[in-house]
Amino acid sequence: MDLTLIIPLGILLGCIVALSWFAGSDAPYIPTKMDSIKKILKMAGVKKGKKFYELGSGDGRVVLEAAKMEADSIGIEQSWIRVLYSRWRAKKLNLKNAIFIHGNIFKRSYSDADIIYIYLLHKGVAKLEDKLKRELKKGSIIITQKYHFPSWKPYKKDGDFWIYRV
Repeated sequence: MDLTLIIPLGILLGCIVALSWFAGSDAPYIPTKMDSIKKILKMAGVKKGKKFYELGSGDGRVVLEAAKMEADSIGIEQSWIRVLYSRWRAKKLNLKNAIFIHGNIFKRSYSDADIIYIYLLHKGVAKLEDKLKRELKKGSIIITQKYHFPSWKPYKKDGDFWIYRV
């Protein structure tokens, strides 16, 4: 192959990967600090026998931590490259209870969820508010970080994290 063809193809591939990593308009990719994750998951009651979802799972760190706490953990993510990266990390850590799904968080049902973690911008959180109120079973827990439901009252707060019960 000619070098003049290889360089543009490499640049194009790099652009595609970069655009996929930063896909999504409801949440920029901002990783949460691990010490904060562990603390808030414990406060929310993540443990064996619970079904945990993260809506917009990014690099998978929250889902993986919930899986380490033995919850059945599912991450829904719009960026296919982040899904692949998260699956690779779950396999590397041998966490069979961590599943990552590529898809639109607004088009899935969460009726089987015990605990949901959300770190989205205001617009995304507001879009989920009524949907989750309709779908979630009584007693389900929702954790929001930084941007919170406009009309729900949390039962616990810890810094940027608010915890709600349906």
